[in-house]
Amino acid sequence: MPNKGLAKRLLSNWPAKVLSLAAALLLFFFYRLNRLEDRYVSVPLSVSMNDEYVPSSQYPRSVRATLKGESSALSSIQEDDIHASLDLSGYRAEGQYRAPVQIERKGTALGVDPLEIRTDPSDVSITMEKRITRVVPVTPSFKGFLEPGYELLSFELSPSEVEISGPASSVNRAGDVQTDFIELAGRDSDFIVKVRIVKKDGLVSISGADSVEFRAVVQRSLAIRGFEDVPIVGEGLDPGLALASTLPLGSLRIRSSTTDITGFSPSAGILYVDLSGVRKAGNYQLKVLSRTPDGFTIERFEPQSVQVEVGQAGLQAPSGSGR
Repeated sequence: MPNKGLAKRLLSNWPAKVLSLAAALLLFFFYRLNRLEDRYVSVPLSVSMNDEYVPSSQYPRSVRATLKGESSALSSIQEDDIHASLDLSGYRAEGQYRAPVQIERKGTALGVDPLEIRTDPSDVSITMEKRITRVVPVTPSFKGFLEPGYELLSFELSPSEVEISGPASSVNRAGDVQTDFIELAGRDSDFIVKVRIVKKDGLVSISGADSVEFRAVVQRSLAIRGFEDVPIVGEGLDPGLALASTLPLGSLRIRSSTTDITGFSPSAGILYVDLSGVRKAGNYQLKVLSRTPDGFTIERFEPQSVQVEVGQAGLQAPSGSGR
């Protein structure tokens, strides 16, 4: 019968036919394998953890993913269709661990076959530590200088403190948090700016707002200068009397917010004693008085009083004495 003849021919020399079929399948497999291409993408690494323990060592924020598949299929995959993650929620004691990087397909990557995904690194060494919170002050950072002749009188930050959270070692080291640079160049009046808080340590998080309001009070600079050996003169002395001894030299300190103080020199008479009440020769302890020059303020002067010796006119008077 024909069917028996066909079966006999199919079964004849069957080992060679099986080997031929296997070789054909292998050739087909290698052909498809050779058609597969690699594509490299950078994938953000998301981390999940519990509320009690957090990483205290730095870890990669992204991984390099190698996608292997057919060229036409790989080109349709978007980078956000590959999700990489570390699950640290199960680590509930301090110590060092190795956590595997987990890959999840999403979107267009779900329908791609064949598709092989490898990550570099494939796992991450991580140290876990107890989480603590703490309130620290906010410190402003400045850039540039105010206009010449102006100074920053005072400033206020709102809020002036923030709460930080993270591994105990990092939080305990943090004395404060700083703002981004506040530009002072060209300013000559009060100003208000909103400025971002800078995170120096990626392991420490800041609760609440990520920026603060900075209020500054700007005023003209107070130029201050001290002078020594300032003459003290006597004024208003009766013509029949004269100073019998030289008055001592004094010192003073002046300031100005409107006048250039560089070339200022105190003139005779800025410090003086009033002798108009002296009616006869003798020794007197008199208060030293001062005159304030236009545009300046006398902060202090010395001495506050002097011993004055007065004699009769016509006798030898000391040189440099005032009348």
